[in-house]
Amino acid sequence: MVLPDRSISASRYDGPLPEGFLSRLRAQLEDYDIPLQQRGHQLTARYTQADITLRLDHAGFAVQIAAEGEVPLHQCRESVIYFLDAALPEASARMTWSDVNARRTPPNFHLAAVLGTRPISPGFLRVEMACDGIAALQEGGMHFSLLLPPEGTTPRWPELTEQGRTIWPDGACALHRAAYTFVWLDAKAGRFAFDIFEHEGGRTTDWARRARPGETVGVMGPGGGEFPEADHILLAGDETALPAIRRILEQSPADRRGTVILETASEQHRPALILPEGMALRWITRGHGGGLGAALNEVRGLEDGQFVWVAAEKSVVRSAKAHFKELGLPRERGYFSAYWTKG
Repeated sequence: MVLPDRSISASRYDGPLPEGFLSRLRAQLEDYDIPLQQRGHQLTARYTQADITLRLDHAGFAVQIAAEGEVPLHQCRESVIYFLDAALPEASARMTWSDVNARRTPPNFHLAAVLGTRPISPGFLRVEMACDGIAALQEGGMHFSLLLPPEGTTPRWPELTEQGRTIWPDGACALHRAAYTFVWLDAKAGRFAFDIFEHEGGRTTDWARRARPGETVGVMGPGGGEFPEADHILLAGDETALPAIRRILEQSPADRRGTVILETASEQHRPALILPEGMALRWITRGHGGGLGAALNEVRGLEDGQFVWVAAEKSVVRSAKAHFKELGLPRERGYFSAYWTKG
């Protein structure tokens, strides 16, 4: 039964299904820690602010998404298309979805104008932006995607097709896409800010250093990254995770307990952080004593209800996820995200 105030998008595929199709699809969803249930030939999954139902029948399968608004509906549909592309690409390519407004930009896309940039600590720049649609980004996580057009070109932005797919400009018009964390967001004023960790040769770093007030770029979101609600928490990451960890600490209740482990290239890249009294901070210098990965492997036990949040280089995150799984950490009590990949 679908609640009347929910946004709906549906599609179906008529054609042969390979043996084990539903099992492969389920395994994909489980790899992304998406809560799901299977009853016979029906698979249901709970996505961010949306529910997915996929049911096999004698002719193929039908899929329906019920979401809490246009943006979560679009984002969930994008994810379903991604999973179907991997599980059965010939089916996904033929499917047409209801409730798709083709030839327009996606509902989670907005234009934003630069207000100013300034250094806030060694290695970090703060960028302040104006965006009329910013109110739509305040629900659904602390992250968003920044879209930078190539220099010297007239920007081309993503569009939706009748199949519900987002088509991105390519070639000379390809956009640079990178995920960032809101430092603050004022929906009433239509403004927000985010921090950039500077690294030489980085596309966003180069842009931020020379950006001028009034310059227009694209933003998409919300981009996930919910605030953990546990009383006891372990936060771990490197410089790329500092903005997100700072936001989590700012949103933490005064009685929260736990540990923050942060790895930086040097002591110069260690900004002041405000922690609840019950939390401890441990700094690690990259290249000394095994780094962040070794520090996380030193954890030998978990408290009841503890939440583990890790964001760093891909191999570090993968190792940490495996380690805490061995310690018995439930999926719903962990967040592991690769913010960048070495090499």
